[in-house]
Amino acid sequence: MSLLRHLLAVLTGALIGLASVTVHREFFPGGLLLALATTFGVVWWLLRSPWPRTAASFALGWLVVLGVVLSGRPEGDYAIAADLPGYALLASSLVLVVAALVAVAGRRGSDRRPS
Repeated sequence: MSLLRHLLAVLTGALIGLASVTVHREFFPGGLLLALATTFGVVWWLLRSPWPRTAASFALGWLVVLGVVLSGRPEGDYAIAADLPGYALLASSLVLVVAALVAVAGRRGSDRRPS
């Protein structure tokens, strides 16, 4: 069951990452704000769920999509331009990495009961 949770979190992260890349330039700044609010809203919810490490799986799916998109296309164009919305999306990926690290290391000692 745990593996299924993580697979669903990776899939959800990939879908939201793809949607974020798609809308981050639309009706600026509304699309970027929608992308970031959705991304970090899900991360916030997962960090407070009974399984906070699934937030790291979500971040993995989101970051894999971003990495694939950043690799470019054979035609030489990119989905993320070198402008304010593009840089904001890239900066948010760094915040997402920090959130994933917090998710992995966060509740390590809280599961232990005092003897």
